[in-house]
Amino acid sequence: MPEITVGILEDEAAQAQLLCSWLTDEGYAVFHCDNGEAFLQKLAAQPADILILDWQLPDCEGIDILAHLRETLCFDGPVIFATAKDSEEDIVRGLATGADDYLIKPLRRAELLARLSAVWRRSGRELPQVLELGPIRLDLAENRAFVDGQAVSLKPTEFKLAACVLANQGKLLSRQQLLREVWGVDAELDTRTVDMHMSKVRRILKIGPNMGYCIKTIYRHGYRLEAL
Repeated sequence: MPEITVGILEDEAAQAQLLCSWLTDEGYAVFHCDNGEAFLQKLAAQPADILILDWQLPDCEGIDILAHLRETLCFDGPVIFATAKDSEEDIVRGLATGADDYLIKPLRRAELLARLSAVWRRSGRELPQVLELGPIRLDLAENRAFVDGQAVSLKPTEFKLAACVLANQGKLLSRQQLLREVWGVDAELDTRTVDMHMSKVRRILKIGPNMGYCIKTIYRHGYRLEAL
């Protein structure tokens, strides 16, 4: 996926650190604020694609921030509440005010990431129809790949992997992230499966020193597409 920015409003330092760690590990860009005023100022300077809001904050309530975002700032991106407020009344109020999802603390990593991915898909944000890098061109609408204007053959999984890599130039892609994005699974596959497919993508798209780019293997972490 292209880089998605998540803005987090959370006043508990340990919880905020955990959220930031989970999301950055998955390739999201993240910023965090611990109060409503700073959060709104940050949003004005650095727009976000998805927001995660706590409800109980030192200077305001997250529900009021949400109402301001929807009604005054016309923010139309996905918003998730992550809060200890667990009554049915609070959940209904949060969703009615404009939240796309509602998670009750303590948060669970896999569930949060799955919910985040789901609200992003429902938001209708799409990948561009064409991805280009040097001589490489991927037509996402037709699932066709070209190098120097010549069509090359990529199997469906190889094409999805190539699109994921090209859409995330300069960003570390963990094997777990690639398993979710390309294979659609959370369980561990033999890591040789990922490595084998990445090797094929490198070879078929001719990604290497002659092209000016490389897919660098980051030991024990994953891969990163880099300009040489």
